Parts: sequence; C-alpha cells; structure tokens
Amino acid sequence: MQVAYIKKEKCNTAMCNRCVKFCPASRKNQPVIFIGRNKKATVVEELCNGCGKCVKICPEKAIEMVTRPDRKPLDAEIDEKIEEIEAQTEAKTEDVSKQTAPPKKKETPEEKVVRKKAQHSERIIRTAIACGLGMVAGLVSYYLAGTPNPITTATIEAGLAGVQANPIIGILVLLVAIVIQKSLFMIIKIDTSKLGKKDWFYQGFLTFATWYLSWTLMLSTSLLSA
Repeated sequence: MQVAYIKKEKCNTAMCNRCVKFCPASRKNQPVIFIGRNKKATVVEELCNGCGKCVKICPEKAIEMVTRPDRKPLDAEIDEKIEEIEAQTEAKTEDVSKQTAPPKKKETPEEKVVRKKAQHSERIIRTAIACGLGMVAGLVSYYLAGTPNPITTATIEAGLAGVQANPIIGILVLLVAIVIQKSLFMIIKIDTSKLGKKDWFYQGFLTFATWYLSWTLMLSTSLLSA
C-alpha cells in the first residue's frame, strides 16, 4: 500500500502548510496530516489513502510515496486510535487543572460565624463613616455657602427666602465626602474589591441623607434665631 512520507529536513511549514490544508482524506476531527511539536508536518499512515495529491502540491518536494504492508485499516482501529489521542489530551488537561487550581476547603461552622461577625462589624464601620462624613459635609456646606437671605416679602416672592448665596459649594462638598470614602476604607484596611454597586449606593445615600439633614438643621436654626 502506498502512503505519503514527509522528509522532515525539507519540510518548511512556516512558509507552506499546503499538505495539511488540501489533503482530500482529512476530516475536521480526523486529520491525516498535522503539524507536530517539532513544527513539521506528520502523516498518520493508518489514515492515508495513498492518493498522492500532497506530493504534487508540496513546493519543497519534501513528500514522497512509500510502500507499507498492504492492509486497509478498519474503522474500529481508526476510532480506537482517535479515542486514545483524545484520552491522553484530556488527561494532560486535568493534570494542569489540578496543579493550577487552588484546593477547595469546606468552611466550618466556627469559621462561618467568624466571617459573619467580621462582615457585620465592617458594615457598621462603613455606615458610621458615611454618616460621619455626611454630617461634617453638612456643617462645612453651611459655613462655606454664605449667609442665608433674610425672610422678607421680596425674597419670599422671588423664592429665595432663606437661601444661601453659594449653595453649589454645598453640593461640591457632598461629592468630596462621597469620593474620599474609598480612600478611608483603604487606610483602615477594608477590602473595597468586595463591595458591589449596591454597597456603594448605600454609602452614598447615607452620606447624602446626613448631609442634607445637618445642613437643613443649621439653616433652620440660623433662620429661627434671626
């Protein structure tokens, strides 16, 4: 039986690969010619039908037809060889996965309790920081935004009664109070990578609420005392 034989010293797959692409006997999951680890084309002799097309299209003249024992491979033998190759590939993949994946450790009830307590304590600290910054931001906003307008007929009609001269400063102070929370968390070693969008929304809302309440309280107190 005639089968293709590739002379490795002449094969140049970096510039060619024609035999791999145009072999009529190759199938998607059953290639007759493939590129080996040495970057050279290799023929699976059991699958080669001896058509000789690869000999004609090889520009390097690296392929020739040779005679092997005249025997037609059975489909069962071909399937067995393919399954063997696939099994070896899967085994190598599993070995790599076992080496790279960290070992899984089941959490004990004691460890779960400790973790829950740590998460609860961290949540309390984050809440206290958000409320504290909001309160400070409200006080700073009141003192930086200017003197409130007096309550007179003119200011009431204009809708500016009790309004401070530069209220936009208060909003800027609020934004600063929200942004610096991440820096404070890093200083006190709170892992911010575990915080999701809901957690940050919670932090921002608490800061806004206490900022609004403290600023409004200061404004109301100043207007009542006036």
